[in-house]
Amino acid sequence: MSKSKESLSRREFNKLGAAAIAAASLGASHMASAQTPASELESEYLMELSLDVADQLDAGSTSIAPVTGGTFGGPRLSGTVRNGGADWITQVAGHTSLDVRITLDTDDGAIIYMTYTGVVHPGENGLYWRVRPIFQTASEKYDWLNHIVCVGKSKQITNKVAYDIFQIL
Repeated sequence: MSKSKESLSRREFNKLGAAAIAAASLGASHMASAQTPASELESEYLMELSLDVADQLDAGSTSIAPVTGGTFGGPRLSGTVRNGGADWITQVAGHTSLDVRITLDTDDGAIIYMTYTGVVHPGENGLYWRVRPIFQTASEKYDWLNHIVCVGKSKQITNKVAYDIFQIL
């Protein structure tokens, strides 16, 4: 029988096992260094979103805040927020969870469905209030919105719920 078709002896098997363990530990050390980011996260300002919100409706641990209108605007798009959306605000252990669904009408007539989830909780530097918007549109002009990742940060505008929204590059 040729050597390649023979069974491994226990000694050869143990040698291979030791080599595999050494290779795995070498890989683990490379993995540890892979925990350093290759680059910084970059973003670009997309728009300001300013919502008109009616009084919250009490539904137990979840409140519903009807969105009655608003505006949005940035370098690449602007328009108004339709009446009829809502914000489902759920109290979770240690934070508030947001689930918002709204319809945007651009100044040039396109319709964009925008949904976002978010988290609100007290932080070291004040209220930590961040959202993760997702866009859907059939508009060819604004199709690029269907393919981006965004993050929003709350901002203070009197009598509004407002965010600065950034596209992650």
